[in-house]
Amino acid sequence: MAPLLLLLLLAGDPPADTAPETATDLQVPAEPAGEVQEPPPPSPEPPAQAAPPVKEEPKPPETPKPPAVGPPPAHTGVKATLKAIPGDFTHLPTGINLGILGFGGVAALAVHTYDESVNSHLSGSKSFFYPGKLLGSAPGLAVLSLGTYAFGRATDNRTVSHLGMDLLRSAVVSGALTYTVKLSVRRHRPAGGGFKCCSFPSGHASSTFALASVLWRHLGWKAAVPTYTVATYVALSRLHEDVHFLSDVVFGSAIGIISGRAVVHHDRHFYGMRIQPMPVPGGGVGVMVAGSFK
Repeated sequence: MAPLLLLLLLAGDPPADTAPETATDLQVPAEPAGEVQEPPPPSPEPPAQAAPPVKEEPKPPETPKPPAVGPPPAHTGVKATLKAIPGDFTHLPTGINLGILGFGGVAALAVHTYDESVNSHLSGSKSFFYPGKLLGSAPGLAVLSLGTYAFGRATDNRTVSHLGMDLLRSAVVSGALTYTVKLSVRRHRPAGGGFKCCSFPSGHASSTFALASVLWRHLGWKAAVPTYTVATYVALSRLHEDVHFLSDVVFGSAIGIISGRAVVHHDRHFYGMRIQPMPVPGGGVGVMVAGSFK
């Protein structure tokens, strides 16, 4: 039995050359020696081609904006001025002019309750408003209008003579409208006015606002600010003298504005109305009202 045990003991111990290899005994095959190859350089990009120039389309020539008053008339003499005045009255009935006159009437009615109090408040400002009396007087406006007209005629400058021509025409239109209303209403002046008739509307206000409107149309909006400021100053000067009420100068200003617009007209003007029958779908007959504009 001893030989059998010895045989079992020998079989339990494996031989040294049959032991499993450990991780440290494993050898990784080495790569063959050689030069390290670098990646090829990137191929150069082709040069960017410049974009073809964009051809700008030629802009159409700008049409110069015509002035509000249009070119001067062919004739600006005294005869042409007198012949143009009747046509100025036909240019009065426009939608804008009627709106201005209506607004002036509503405003005059609204301030009517303050007539007495405003005059008493401005009664002590005589030195400040005194130049307004001279600027808005008939001689003062005549010197300005006639002087402009005479200078334009003497220098053969139709643009200047046209301006003077329109100033004179606006004075005629505003004066005719003002005195028509004065004689129709016959409102008494304030107690300190000296004259009893006629207060409504103010002639100073209407004439200066007519002049301001003409200057605005001829010289542009830059002339509107100073001219209407002076016209307002002249209108208020009539209150401190206690010869007009506030409602007088408000409505007089509206008359002056539409007078200037009638003379220097550049918008559409109403020249009449016609009424004619027209058929209506379904067998009826209607009426068409059409206006003539220029």
